Amino acid sequence: MRVEERRVSTKRGMELKLRTPTAEDAEKVLAFRRDVAGETVYLTRYPYEIENSVEKEREIIGNYLRAEHLGMIAIFDEDLIVGVTSVSPVGLNFKTRHRASAELVVRKQYWNLGLGSHLLDQAIELAENCGYERLELSVFADNARALRLYKKKGFLDCGQIPQAFKMMDGTYHDEILMSKNLWRH
Repeated sequence: MRVEERRVSTKRGMELKLRTPTAEDAEKVLAFRRDVAGETVYLTRYPYEIENSVEKEREIIGNYLRAEHLGMIAIFDEDLIVGVTSVSPVGLNFKTRHRASAELVVRKQYWNLGLGSHLLDQAIELAENCGYERLELSVFADNARALRLYKKKGFLDCGQIPQAFKMMDGTYHDEILMSKNLWRH
């Protein structure tokens, strides 16, 4: 599903572009993923684990553009991707196709500008427009900033997985599963 380009403003008044990435953005999306994976421990992969080629990233973006049940939205500062959110189905079988999963990542240099909140609103709207009844995500249990945002936007804690993430230094982080009901009454 495609979201047309529009302007968004940060808390500090910066004007940025929000739109669905296209195949021409594949290199930028890949660079973004590698960059942000090295900026925080709160992502599921280390930079070296992001092995997609530009061609593979183009294919993934193409799938997002063609499908009615998928969506990816990026925020651009000129040509630099500074935030990404995506929505995808938890499953395609009848029993799970009412549920979607969301990801949300903002480049560290752009934290505290309201972009995470804006992207999460976009993910919720996208999931609703795709007809999902529930939006789910997971978060590192000690990521207090993300937890505050998700709770503020109506996500509820659904459970915790102890030691879900093992770090290179041998330490572990728990994972919190969260969900938001999208049913309209």
